[in-house]
Amino acid sequence: MRKCIGRMALALAAAGFFAAGVLAAPKPKPIDPRKLELLLSWGIAHLDAQRVYRNGKAGEGVVIAMVDTGVSGDRQKLFARVSPFSTDLVAHREYGDSGADHGRQTAGVLAGARDGSGTMGVAYDATLLEIRADLDGSCREECFMTGQMLAQGIDYAVEHGARVIGLPLASSTPLPSVEAALERAAGKGVLVVAAAGNDGADEPVWPARYAAEARFRGAIIVAGASARDRKLASWSNKAGSAAANFLIAPGDQIYVDCNTEFCGVVSGTSYSVSYVAGAAALLMGRYPHLDGITAGRLLLEGAEMGRKPRPTSGRGNVDVNRAARLAERQAEERS
Repeated sequence: MRKCIGRMALALAAAGFFAAGVLAAPKPKPIDPRKLELLLSWGIAHLDAQRVYRNGKAGEGVVIAMVDTGVSGDRQKLFARVSPFSTDLVAHREYGDSGADHGRQTAGVLAGARDGSGTMGVAYDATLLEIRADLDGSCREECFMTGQMLAQGIDYAVEHGARVIGLPLASSTPLPSVEAALERAAGKGVLVVAAAGNDGADEPVWPARYAAEARFRGAIIVAGASARDRKLASWSNKAGSAAANFLIAPGDQIYVDCNTEFCGVVSGTSYSVSYVAGAAALLMGRYPHLDGITAGRLLLEGAEMGRKPRPTSGRGNVDVNRAARLAERQAEERS
């Protein structure tokens, strides 16, 4: 049973929204830990990412920023590459990491190391730039951040080399303080991937809904959540006016925080942000000449519905292998 924790000004869109469950691991015949890791990370197969892995590293050389609740201390060992510029925008945090699991979980789905332990990230060779921006103490109940903090996080990501920025968060109202930061990111060719929201509504939440505006078209991709059947999850917000820039990616019943016996199970469009951002990193790792916005456009064109977006699921499921083939074809045409 899903437990709804609530919505407020700029609430995080996933594990702070659908409570993590706990799944007891069965005890089958021994299995190669790396194979088990891939099986647990079932969303990777849904993106057809494994074919891209065969042709090189998984996002190597690409910096991806996540503006979230951070990954601190020894938890950074979960990732193969963490940027030395990862930061907490709150200088002197009184409440530390209390309740702030969301940032670790979304980052793990994005860039968790492929080490045969638990789960792996879709772009496991990418460099994670983790930017913590939640208000001090808010995660003891539900994590929040202000529009000003979000704008600061976006600018910081651009200044420190991010080519993709993930925004796994949600607001019920527009965020004027964020608009200029989004425009600056777009001007640098940086792709922003934002969560659609978890209300089952006909339109995405903010800042994802900015993707419907002409000035941001192509610079912001909205991530809706798919279930294992590849259909839009019933609780995921729909594409609405942002259909041309809307992709769906795994976000329902995602395994996180695995140990030797148990995995947490979480749901939310925040995890879809991780998969879409990771897919863009795979393209840029394979084709270093691509900027983030171009990689995003290839994902949109290579998706299930291609150039025929629908008001419910937009461009449909991400297919990163098909997007890679489009990039290959375009490179051949230029040469």
